Amino acid sequence: MTFSVAGRCSSTGALGVIVTSSSPSVGARCPWVKTEVGAILTQNVTDPRLPGIGFTVLENGFDAESTIRAMKEASPFPEYRQLAVVDSKGNSAAFTGTKALGVHGEFCAKNVASIGNLLSNPKIPEAMGQAFLQTEGRPLAERLILAIEKGFQMGGELDQEHSIGLLVYTDEPFAYVDLRVDYSEQPLEDLKKLWEIYSPQANDYKVRAIVPELAPSYGVVGDE
Repeated sequence: MTFSVAGRCSSTGALGVIVTSSSPSVGARCPWVKTEVGAILTQNVTDPRLPGIGFTVLENGFDAESTIRAMKEASPFPEYRQLAVVDSKGNSAAFTGTKALGVHGEFCAKNVASIGNLLSNPKIPEAMGQAFLQTEGRPLAERLILAIEKGFQMGGELDQEHSIGLLVYTDEPFAYVDLRVDYSEQPLEDLKKLWEIYSPQANDYKVRAIVPELAPSYGVVGDE
């Protein structure tokens, strides 16, 4: 019921994930990122406990493949899980259990991992991954949106997508971008509208947190 992309910007080290599903509120369960550590996706029959284990492994210096193995070993039901990891060095790995739903697939390359289940087209994960790689040099959030848009264009999942989540971390321990559409008839279009509104302000919110005396005007009534 889900397809997703995890990616890393090779020039800045930023890490991010984007995920969509026919289920509501996919952004609350499946995408996970930690600054300078890695990006993790957990889906299919989702276990949101697994990324915590994955981040511990990554923080101890192990790579994406080792992290996948650790999460599989920690799960009493790995056959139901679909996982992907991109670590802070751009190594990527993915796993799909034997009881993954419907048509499923995965794709891994330097700085990107993409996975999906209950797909209308088994080539969607690779196409999303390639779309990500072909947009090198653009902001990470835009690359992730363009990558998952490729999945939508190819038919997406068999059921209609209803929710989507976008999460990007840069060099601070809080999200640079955390946008979600929890239920909609057109989640991708709604997310793109949110990004259009939020993207010009994203760095301002970062500045306000770190050096508020340099922050631009808030642009609200009473702000001088």
